[in-house]
Amino acid sequence: MDSAIDIITAYVTGLASSNITVMQALWSEEYVLDWVHGDAFENNPLTTTETAAFWPAWFAAFPEMDYEVTRTIAGETVVVTQWIFTGVHTQPLGSPVFDPAIKAKNRTISFRGVSIYDVGNGKIQRETTYLDLATLMVELGVSL
Repeated sequence: MDSAIDIITAYVTGLASSNITVMQALWSEEYVLDWVHGDAFENNPLTTTETAAFWPAWFAAFPEMDYEVTRTIAGETVVVTQWIFTGVHTQPLGSPVFDPAIKAKNRTISFRGVSIYDVGNGKIQRETTYLDLATLMVELGVSL
């Protein structure tokens, strides 16, 4: 069985190349994606099905992107990555990421984040992601 770091390296490689098939193959049946940027009582983690819809919408909006892991800390069942996302927003960013969709403005956006991966039985059980949502919203030109 692959180690946790091997599994996350494969996952991050899939993410960086916009390959949802590679990513999904590494999710357990119980996998959830927890975006830690909203109300802890109102924003439930995304299910496998919801996550499978999220990433293609994101990748479509940023067909040219760079996902750079700048630091990794790995244990037996937990891997933490610090990363920088940079991409040009050339297509609408729609549901399930934003509804209604955010129109593309051909802006280059860049923001940082940290993802914590819980790995068990050769699969990712949980992905918890902390990101700079304020910078993302400003760079997308979103006004609240």
